[in-house]
Amino acid sequence: MAQKEWDMQSLSEVFLQSVRSYGIKEVSMEQYEAVCKKIIRFSSEKGFRTYYQGLRADYDAWIDEKIRNQSICYEYGRFQHRVIRMLESLAETGQTDFSSCFHSPREYVVSVQSGKLIEKALDYHSLKGESRAEMSTVMRHFFKYAEDKAEMDDVKVTDDLLMDFFTEELPKTNTGSMGRSLRAIKYLSVYLKNNGNSGLVLDFTQLNARSSHIRMIPPYSQDEISRAVSSIDTTTPEGLRDYAIMLLAFDTGLRSVDIRKLCLKDINWKKGLLYLRQSKTGAPLILPLGGKVMNAIADYILTGRPECSYDEIFLTVKGPARPMNKRHCTFTSLCDKYFRAANVDKIPGRSFHSLRRSFATELSEAGVPLETISQMLGHKSIEEDKPYLSYNREQIAFCAIGFDEIPVTNGIYAGGARNDNQ
Repeated sequence: MAQKEWDMQSLSEVFLQSVRSYGIKEVSMEQYEAVCKKIIRFSSEKGFRTYYQGLRADYDAWIDEKIRNQSICYEYGRFQHRVIRMLESLAETGQTDFSSCFHSPREYVVSVQSGKLIEKALDYHSLKGESRAEMSTVMRHFFKYAEDKAEMDDVKVTDDLLMDFFTEELPKTNTGSMGRSLRAIKYLSVYLKNNGNSGLVLDFTQLNARSSHIRMIPPYSQDEISRAVSSIDTTTPEGLRDYAIMLLAFDTGLRSVDIRKLCLKDINWKKGLLYLRQSKTGAPLILPLGGKVMNAIADYILTGRPECSYDEIFLTVKGPARPMNKRHCTFTSLCDKYFRAANVDKIPGRSFHSLRRSFATELSEAGVPLETISQMLGHKSIEEDKPYLSYNREQIAFCAIGFDEIPVTNGIYAGGARNDNQ
């Protein structure tokens, strides 16, 4: 049982402070901070703003499902499992559990000489705590590989030896992060080069791990959305509400959390504009509303929405009327219900959030500039738009132009445009 009732935001701040004090590098702190934000949002969507004992089990199950449907990679999922375990230990005991799941030093037993060299490299970069344990494990792995390959304890580290470790050893034995392995080798090569090792010429600090692929889940097409929306019975209060929600999501690309929190005062009916502050970023957003969507929302408010004192537009239809929360009213279930009724195939990874991607894809195919799409989605960076956009074949084809208007003066194509017989 928890020693105190933790507000999730306060718990996260104390946790991050303890992690930073433990010696985690700033490059890793960004990852811890990002996962903490995910956990806070997850807890809030469950209906909890304070820590509850079932949080870890709920979050672990959610992450496992994401790994199974390949929404996230296994390594990132494992890291999130680690963060929620550490967060739980702080909430339950008042202390963050930093017990490591890394390889034991005994797994990579190296010579005394190599061991001393590793410690010097770690000291050179002032590595402490978890970062030191991580880098030590990779360096021990490298020297174990090098000693076995050379069949001797006194290893001369060269560019070729480091590259062989990456190309021969790690693909077979590495179960952790390739980025972490690369970072350890960078630390080691920098120390050796700055301390007289003449066998290293290459600059390993310029190497970067390959970014994880962006999984392209097909968005709902206009036809599929039209079929799903047409299957809604708008003669009932629930149908009026769900019809308005579905149209609003596709017409604006709003996140489900912002649709839930949308209030009556957020819509300017005369100008056809929607004003809100995004829950995810805190940034203000102004979006135009189409006539069909405005009519759907108006129909729900006037004839389907229960009389109550709540400001939120969309309310429950059973029991005492109240705002819809994710714990009891999941929008993905709502979405699946109508796509199933319209005989639209359920593709793994598709959810209510896919309507947001459909919105972005339709704009892209209509030729709307990416900068404009990014602004309408409420993103801070265009990089955030990649998972939302399908490839636009016309734009790709445009990139594959010929050389007709480009003067080519060198190489095998030089003069080719002038000689039709070649």
